[in-house]
Amino acid sequence: MFDGKEKVNREQPPMPTTDGVEYPRAASWAAGNCANVLNDDKGKQLFRVFLFQSLAEENLAFLEAMEKLKKMKISDEKVAYAKEILETYQGSINLSSSSMKSLRNAVASETLDMEEFAPAIKEVRRLLENDQFPRFRRSELYLEYLEELLPRSYAEKWAQSFEGLLGNHVGRHHFRIFLRSIHAEENLRFWEAVVEFRSSRHKANAMNNLGKVILSTYLAEGTTNEVFLPFGVRQVIERRIQDNQIDITLFDEAIKHVEQVLRNDPYVRFLQSSQYIDLLSKLK
Repeated sequence: MFDGKEKVNREQPPMPTTDGVEYPRAASWAAGNCANVLNDDKGKQLFRVFLFQSLAEENLAFLEAMEKLKKMKISDEKVAYAKEILETYQGSINLSSSSMKSLRNAVASETLDMEEFAPAIKEVRRLLENDQFPRFRRSELYLEYLEELLPRSYAEKWAQSFEGLLGNHVGRHHFRIFLRSIHAEENLRFWEAVVEFRSSRHKANAMNNLGKVILSTYLAEGTTNEVFLPFGVRQVIERRIQDNQIDITLFDEAIKHVEQVLRNDPYVRFLQSSQYIDLLSKLK
């Protein structure tokens, strides 16, 4: 079991090998929600390594401990293990006071009501889903693992398909590095932010918050990451956010403009760059 007292002298969990893993399988870990990676043994192990490096491995370990607890049959053993869980994680996982109270009540109960554990489990899952999983998808660790699996034929197709380049995790990563070198990275960052915005279409509050963050981060005049749009496009976005008319179409015109900007010059230059040529030379 995870030991919060040993965080100083921790030993990194082993990296999963690429044996038996093809690129589409590993790429699917970043699609949808956190369950995609947790339901795959190799993906889960890679996520575990990421959490270890982020000093957050206790969250996954807690969920695994709870799964083990649910499967236990002998009452005395369950109670003893529940007490061990509380002792191990109460000082390391970040829970609200109400969830921590429910956790303690559950352990103190002779009947060990599993419903009392539910709030803590829900909060830890939400933390993984909303904070750590999005960072995992963008991490060097994950991208390097993907790159090791990427067939050369995939990368060669980017020369014929701008959409294929943007739709590939590894391709977009290398394109981002190139854009950074020509001081145009904010365009791709904006594009990625809008993709995330659209993926939150079933969560009104999240969509509203993301829309406002995108406006202040990329479209506000003078901001460090300002993306330059036709004035009328920017005005429409600002007005719709002010009027609380935020839906999946909010950034449609802006994205069309940014994609055209990226396609016209940076994409062509990327295909001729050492960034792309060196990647091709490494792939099988």
